[in-house]
Amino acid sequence: MLNGLMTQQSFSEIQVEFWNNPNMPYVETRRACNSRACYKAHSHPTFSIGAVDVGRSIFNSHFVGTWPIESGTLVLIPAHVEHSCNPEPNQAWSYQMMHLDMLWLQKLLHETKQDFRCDAVPQYKPQLYQSERLYSDFCHLNQSLFDSSISYLQKEQSLIQTLTELLFPNLHLELLTENSYAQQEFQLLLSRLSGNAEFLSLQQLSEQSGLSRYAIIRLFKSKLGLTPHAYQLNLKINQARKLLRQGKDIAEMSYQLGFSDQSHFQRVFKQLTGTTPKFYQKQHRRAILYKNSI
Repeated sequence: MLNGLMTQQSFSEIQVEFWNNPNMPYVETRRACNSRACYKAHSHPTFSIGAVDVGRSIFNSHFVGTWPIESGTLVLIPAHVEHSCNPEPNQAWSYQMMHLDMLWLQKLLHETKQDFRCDAVPQYKPQLYQSERLYSDFCHLNQSLFDSSISYLQKEQSLIQTLTELLFPNLHLELLTENSYAQQEFQLLLSRLSGNAEFLSLQQLSEQSGLSRYAIIRLFKSKLGLTPHAYQLNLKINQARKLLRQGKDIAEMSYQLGFSDQSHFQRVFKQLTGTTPKFYQKQHRRAILYKNSI
């Protein structure tokens, strides 16, 4: 990436690239160069670490407001935190983004005697770090994951060592203020949405919860930073990412997830992930084909 980790020529040719390994299903990472892709507000079920390599962008979240961020900035985004991060108008930027499975991360944190909540709703505020050392070490970690000459066992060791020695000592996440309003009804709605293949209307959600349609909108915005419909789209796209990594047929999958047609699914997928389903799946198929031997 920067600081000698990748030549300027090779980096400029990449545009966007994903890495994962079936032997390490708890981590997925990407790097993008000269990107102008813009994201709609979304959230991940993973703990995410973002790094800005070149340029300036705007990080925005319902839970912390707006942050301008620039080269060398590290952003920690806890699971389910609504956010968007886009380049300044008419500008491009280069960045990295790593996603860590929450249950895997929680277990690792427990090994280091740290408590870490893991739930289906946001628990912590995102954090921003301006540290040359944190940024440099994260870049080296990410570069090692993309390096095809390194075995997955070495990559696993590098990931755990970097997280436990670098990130965790600097991990001072602030808990979000708990909102107990209509908690039982809210959990019921989340359960209904996660277990339903079809998109549910506000009227259907109202009938199932006993809350008014307006109260449901306010409830979701307050607790998740997303409207009920935006939350459902986000939920479906996160499910799609998992299915695409498994090699599922895109047309069949878009129908199973409740989208009206494949073009609608592709459009929403790109709005929330910055890439197309076909390209995302191709990148992960390549990772399986070229996975490292022990």
